[in-house]
Amino acid sequence: MTETDKNNLKGFKSLWIHFNHENLDRHQLFFKKHWVKKQESDYPRGKTLFVLNIPPYATTDSLKNAFSRLCGEVTSIVFTTLVGFKTAYIVFNNESSLEKALKLPNDYVICLSTEQETYLTGLAKWCNEYNDSIQSENDIKKEINKYMSTYDQQIADRIAKEKAAKDMEQDGWVTITSRKKRGQFAPSRKESTISKIQNKEEQKNQKKQLLNFYTFQIRESKKQHLAELRKKFELDKKRLQELKKKRTFKPF
Repeated sequence: MTETDKNNLKGFKSLWIHFNHENLDRHQLFFKKHWVKKQESDYPRGKTLFVLNIPPYATTDSLKNAFSRLCGEVTSIVFTTLVGFKTAYIVFNNESSLEKALKLPNDYVICLSTEQETYLTGLAKWCNEYNDSIQSENDIKKEINKYMSTYDQQIADRIAKEKAAKDMEQDGWVTITSRKKRGQFAPSRKESTISKIQNKEEQKNQKKQLLNFYTFQIRESKKQHLAELRKKFELDKKRLQELKKKRTFKPF
């Protein structure tokens, strides 16, 4: 890197990164000390490294292990972009670790996947992620049993509530308790309130009665209906005769 290139980095330093020793392709990382006027709890001053141009195959674990080997313990790595080449904040546990990172030479090459720490990429990575996403039969059974036990308990609670409500409706009384001081009694009910309660009870009793259920009930209801129609017919006939008699205008 020439002096002109160094001046164009605007405070950034650089180093190289590749996936493993078998892979000859490498990418250049640009990094500098993270410094802002307003203190951020997630990115403390003197411990945070701001890194650009991180290749897609670099993961959180691989970067964390690589910088931990080189500089010291890494507390966290936060990616701000997740697609394509990424940007990240690397937070060290000690300020001395950050100083070590800033002193790395420009031609230094970081190897992510080593014999001690192997990482997958490409098709092997996708196959591994797919296999990990598949749940075992025992785990699925446990999840189903847990769901069904919760569902059965909900159904049992609902049936118990419905039964309790039905029992109260059949009795016609609901016990209401209130916290009152000694010597205090509930005020007497008004006549209007009593009449409303009686009307409701009568309506409930009428609903419980089975109308026109038996054959004789149907026969009696038909007879009563015919008698009412005949009575109404006779009244209408009588009313017409009275109207005819009251007519004062007789052209013929």
